[in-house]
Amino acid sequence: MSLTPKKILFIRSDRVGEFLLSLPAIRLVKENYPESKIFLLAQQSNIDLVKGLDFINYFIEYHEQEFRGIRGAFKLGKILKKEEIDCVIILNPKKEFHLSSYLARIPLRIGYARKWGFCLNRKIADRKNLEEKHEIEYNLELVGLICKKMFIPEINFSTEEKTSLEPLKDVVEINKKYIVLHPFTSYPPKKVDDTFWMALVERIKSQKKDIVIIGSKEEEEEALLLEKKLGVKNIVGKLTLRNLATFLKYCCVIFIGLDSGPLHLADILQIPVIGVFKISNPKRWGPYFAKYLVIDLRRKEYSLSHIDKIISFMRENLLL
Repeated sequence: MSLTPKKILFIRSDRVGEFLLSLPAIRLVKENYPESKIFLLAQQSNIDLVKGLDFINYFIEYHEQEFRGIRGAFKLGKILKKEEIDCVIILNPKKEFHLSSYLARIPLRIGYARKWGFCLNRKIADRKNLEEKHEIEYNLELVGLICKKMFIPEINFSTEEKTSLEPLKDVVEINKKYIVLHPFTSYPPKKVDDTFWMALVERIKSQKKDIVIIGSKEEEEEALLLEKKLGVKNIVGKLTLRNLATFLKYCCVIFIGLDSGPLHLADILQIPVIGVFKISNPKRWGPYFAKYLVIDLRRKEYSLSHIDKIISFMRENLLL
């Protein structure tokens, strides 16, 4: 099919970590089709995070309940038809997305050959489970179906002004750089025992460096307990994703955390990152753009040697 699309829709409806790793693929398509308008279907919190990026023109908010099942597919299909989308790229496969793109009669329907992949007319096998590449590279592979120029674009991430952090001034100084810790996860198997964080914080504090822990509102109660154990500054629950990007840009000298959305956000902002991986494969889900250190605990418990590696990395990169 020969087609130069004028309106290209990307669909990425999942969580912030996976969503952020899609941005290079979206920018690559814009670089290949600079005259095209780029639409993005995503969760509202993710939309708020990326507003201001110059390679995304329009947004459609994803409502899981509204777009679920056959009825939801028809509803979404009507929206896509009304917008006159002529190319859709479905980055996280769902039957509803595939069906809605078919019902909307979108000329170019791109995605993975599963979950009703027969609704698509340009597709590849989904081999992500093999974990042979980084998630960013898998996303680029998919858009390679329509891109002639192939490269890995960086993301010039836009944030708010530093003054937007003023509400935090009772806890942190917005003109100061902190070591930012994110020891939380919405998926318990990824969790690392508190003794790891206690040992790490003790070593860092011996260097007279200030530490701030971040997290979502759902993690506030856990954060209060951890704040007492660690003796660190606590802004958990005080930041939207947009606020977090601003805080990391202006106030973070290094990010230390679990495999999570905030880790990938720090990485895109090219802040040095230390990622702690308990179950997920860092080859697929690790940092990609920034200076980084991976602590791989998939087949072992943490030891003092892991703490030593972190401290050495920080010293080598003049972060301590």
